[in-house]
Amino acid sequence: MTATALPLPEAGPQARPKKLTSKGLRTRSAILDAAERQFAERGFEGVSLRQIMDEAHVQMGQVQYYFPTKEEVFASVLERRLEAVCAGYAEAMAHLDALAAAGKADLRAAIRAVTSVSRTWLSGADVGRHRYLRMLALSTMSFDQPDYVRRHGEAFRPLNERVVAAMAACFPNADEARVRAAYHLIEANLLSVYVNIDAMLRRSAIARTEAAVGALYDDLEDFLHGGVERMIGC
Repeated sequence: MTATALPLPEAGPQARPKKLTSKGLRTRSAILDAAERQFAERGFEGVSLRQIMDEAHVQMGQVQYYFPTKEEVFASVLERRLEAVCAGYAEAMAHLDALAAAGKADLRAAIRAVTSVSRTWLSGADVGRHRYLRMLALSTMSFDQPDYVRRHGEAFRPLNERVVAAMAACFPNADEARVRAAYHLIEANLLSVYVNIDAMLRRSAIARTEAAVGALYDDLEDFLHGGVERMIGC
C-alpha cells in the first residue's frame, strides 16, 4: 500500500499550485521552511506573515504571491510532508497486516504500528520532520480546528481505522466504543509527545539523541500497552 491511495487534502482556497521556475521553487521552499520553524515554535496565532517574510529573507510581495493568506501558508506546510508521513504509516500497517496473517498481531504490535512513524521521525536528524509533527499536534489539539486542518487529518483516517480494527481483534469481547476510546487515548498521548518531547528530555537532564528518543518511546509503548489492557481487557 502506498500513500498515493490515500485522499490528500487541498492546500487551501488556492487549490492549484502555480507553475514555478527553479528559482520560484527555491523561494517557495524557503518560505515554507521559515513558516515551519515559526509555526512549530509559536503556533498559528503567534505568527504573522511579516515574521515569516523576515525569517525567509524575502519581500512581502513574494510571500503573498505564493500564499495570499497565512492560512494558505500553514496548510501548505502541513501538506508538503503529508505523503511521506502517510507512506510511513502505511508501511507500518502493512507490517501489522503481515503479523496478523501469521497469527502474531497482538496489542503491542498494534500500538507499534501507531507509534513507529513518529518514533523514526523524532529520533532522526531531519529537524523539519520534528517541526511538522509539533505543528500537526498543536493544530490537531486546537479547540477551533479550521477546515484545512480537518482535511489534513482525514488523510490518516483509513489507516487509523485499520489500527482500531486490529485492536478490536485483540479484544473480541470488548465493546467497540471502548476500543475506539482507547485508540483515541493512544493518539492523544502521542500528540502530547510531539509537542513536549524536548521539555520531557530536559526535565530528566537527557540530551536529545536517537537512543534517548527510542528509550522514551519504549516507555511510552509500555505505558500505553498497560493502560489499554486495563481499560478494555476482558
